[in-house]
Amino acid sequence: MKLIETKISETSIRMRYADDADPVKASQWIDFQIPIADLEGPDKQNPLGDIECRYLAELRLVALRNVRDVIGDETRRLSGLADRIL
Repeated sequence: MKLIETKISETSIRMRYADDADPVKASQWIDFQIPIADLEGPDKQNPLGDIECRYLAELRLVALRNVRDVIGDETRRLSGLADRIL
């Protein structure tokens, strides 16, 4: 998969990764949208601040780290459930 689209509004950042840029041909994709207010700067202790002063790569990186953390939390939660079942 590769980055297909990034949309930044005043309130959120939305990114799409897919195995094909054509939505009809894509068989795998991930879409996510994060409120800009929820994003933290690279040091993870301060808000991201004014997005107009940020580079696109930095915004993407911060958004991806946020999604990675959410996926990690969900993976740990599901692993705990699976361990109890087995």
